[in-house]
Amino acid sequence: MSLTRVLQLLQLLADQPLGMALAPLCVSMNAPKTSVLSLLRGLTAHGYLQRSDAVYRLGPESFSLGASLVSASSLDVVAMPFLREAVARSGETASIAKINRAAGQLIYSPIIESTRTIRYAVPAGTTRPLFASSAGRVLLAFQDEAWRGEYLQSTDLRAMTPRSVTDRKQLTRIIEQVRQTGVAVTIGEVTPDVAGFSAPIFEPGGRVNAALIIAAPIERGRAAAADLQRLVMELAANISRALGYRAGPEPREMAASQARQMTQTHRSRQHAATKNCTTT
Repeated sequence: MSLTRVLQLLQLLADQPLGMALAPLCVSMNAPKTSVLSLLRGLTAHGYLQRSDAVYRLGPESFSLGASLVSASSLDVVAMPFLREAVARSGETASIAKINRAAGQLIYSPIIESTRTIRYAVPAGTTRPLFASSAGRVLLAFQDEAWRGEYLQSTDLRAMTPRSVTDRKQLTRIIEQVRQTGVAVTIGEVTPDVAGFSAPIFEPGGRVNAALIIAAPIERGRAAAADLQRLVMELAANISRALGYRAGPEPREMAASQARQMTQTHRSRQHAATKNCTTT
């Protein structure tokens, strides 16, 4: 099949985040089953698609391909299919939050709202202080340590709700935990009746300027907290990969691994020395 057919197929699946089966794809593409099936198999084998039962969805390599066709600054273009997927799978509102370091704030854009009658809604372009929201804490966690420390010491930690954390030492501990786990959760800390779940979006060099958010009415958020944390981490990682980021071990993980290896080697040598002394 031609490149036109490939792009047509990828566009169809981009518009259907939950995926499509072979038969409706053939109808939509106006192409014979054998030709479409051959194309699906080839793209799946190379990671451009992924198959679950009889349903095909976009795979991570398709977004890397898409990212290479747009400018590096086009995060919104790359992220949009993942936002649609987040809404489809969670039933909740999804958004990208971008950091404004000069203002010490984040800005929400783009946003795809849930289709439920009761849902979290916020206009694109809305700003929030970094310290209070789940996305802001993710963004803080992955900034330069000196900049983060200065921000936490100098910013006005004014409570937005009765649940807002305004103690600087407590915030420092929370942000360090976010850096360790890669996910942040706030329950009624920015808006009293909203729960937020966020994870970092990494650029190719490892820099974090944006985060993915799934936001839900507080009771639904509490009930589905574990699932929403897993989902936001999965999709944020997929956006990062689509942007060209390839994860490596964190420096502290490498240091810990090296320390374990050195300890094991030391113990082995001690054991060998003790055995030699016993047998000689």
